[in-house]
Amino acid sequence: MSFSWIFGEDLALDLGTSNTLIYSNKKDGKIIEPSVVAVDLNNYEIVAVGEKAKSMEGKTPDNIITLAPIKGGKIINFEIAQVMLTNLFKKAKSSFSIFNPKVYITISSGISEVDKRAIEDCVIYSGARSVEFIPTAVASAVGMGLPVLEPSGSIVVNIGGGTVDVSLVSLGGVVASKFVDIGGDSIDYDIVNIVKNKYDLMIDKETAEYIKINLASFITSNITNNLSIFGRDINSGMPRNAIIYGKDITSSLFPLFNAVTDAIKVILEKTPPSMTGNILRNGIFLTGGCSKINGCVEYLENEIGIAVNVVENPLTCTCEGASKLINKIKIKNNRRKNNE
Repeated sequence: MSFSWIFGEDLALDLGTSNTLIYSNKKDGKIIEPSVVAVDLNNYEIVAVGEKAKSMEGKTPDNIITLAPIKGGKIINFEIAQVMLTNLFKKAKSSFSIFNPKVYITISSGISEVDKRAIEDCVIYSGARSVEFIPTAVASAVGMGLPVLEPSGSIVVNIGGGTVDVSLVSLGGVVASKFVDIGGDSIDYDIVNIVKNKYDLMIDKETAEYIKINLASFITSNITNNLSIFGRDINSGMPRNAIIYGKDITSSLFPLFNAVTDAIKVILEKTPPSMTGNILRNGIFLTGGCSKINGCVEYLENEIGIAVNVVENPLTCTCEGASKLINKIKIKNNRRKNNE
């Protein structure tokens, strides 16, 4: 009789600037929570983690602040990140497991060994019995259903909240990669400044994100669209609403997507000739939250001259792929043990 169900739990962890995702191989479902923690400064106690903490942003008394411990794929606040992960691991773990889980972490190509070690230590202190890393691009490719284990070559573009990772994947590994320290959060901050300068209105990051999702577009016919939003008047200090037009928001998209375009071109230049045919036939594969911005596919196709495909599940694609890889690894290890 096998007791692997008691102590053999594995977790796939996608530690993102905006969201943290955890998949368990023993427990149905998944954990998707914003990477935010609320702290009471009077006693330094944790008030909330994840979605509840994010809902408090901009609405707390002076003694409570919300902190985001992850930025650009790196841990910038070790203690807060540890509290967040400890809380999320408890939600994700199966109640039947005796031992702490083994955690497989997706890691971007541009993360240094120092930052990688910090992530490993944080996850161990948060309740993992051991840690293994999976390249983000490989996990994303598996989540997309691409032939990642074959020698065909696929270019995967992951646009996250704080980073862009463009990689050429083949034979289960990364052939070439380009990491850019900019992400979807940069659009939010640009929108805050645009609304401030053009409409004399102060808005928070949550409102800016709402504008980005519902109004920002590369498509010319959509720039006449508008939204009514609320904020604080810069001159009077009083609350008021304003009609925000898409044509005023479009400029916020270019810094990020121009960086994406440049990174893709770098990888195309590094692509071996033997793989170029496959890239041209199948196109480039786009994932990450910002891949759903209206018209971004058309914009990238015009800039690079190659078809761009968007995955249906951009937020969960990477963690789903990591979870599938874990199962493949376990099956492979079990076969090896049976053959010994």
